[in-house]
Amino acid sequence: MIVQQGASDPVFSLNDTLAWYREVQKLSGGSAAEFVRVFTVQGMNHCNGGPATDQFDALGALVDWVEKGVAPDRILAKAGPTSPWPGRTRPLCPYPQIARYAGSGSIEDAANFVCRRSAR
Repeated sequence: MIVQQGASDPVFSLNDTLAWYREVQKLSGGSAAEFVRVFTVQGMNHCNGGPATDQFDALGALVDWVEKGVAPDRILAKAGPTSPWPGRTRPLCPYPQIARYAGSGSIEDAANFVCRRSAR
């Protein structure tokens, strides 16, 4: 299962979704990532929109996971033409990881970001 959630979703709280995932992790003995991944989209509203990299193929990632056994460790996302950064790309990282700038290259290119666990 892939769960995508806009961090700026005014309908459903990201905090509730992450609490649900932590409970699944607890109940599965720490193996939730074997069957479910949560991808947070910073700035995204409910399902899309907002100042975000909200264009991505979560279904393709799910198909690769189910049919090819390739679990998504990141999903490439792009900012649309109405965003403040048209064309910007970022990796969407599976919770509890977040995208961090690797330290060199364009900040507009996902290739220059890595998925890492948050410091908190």
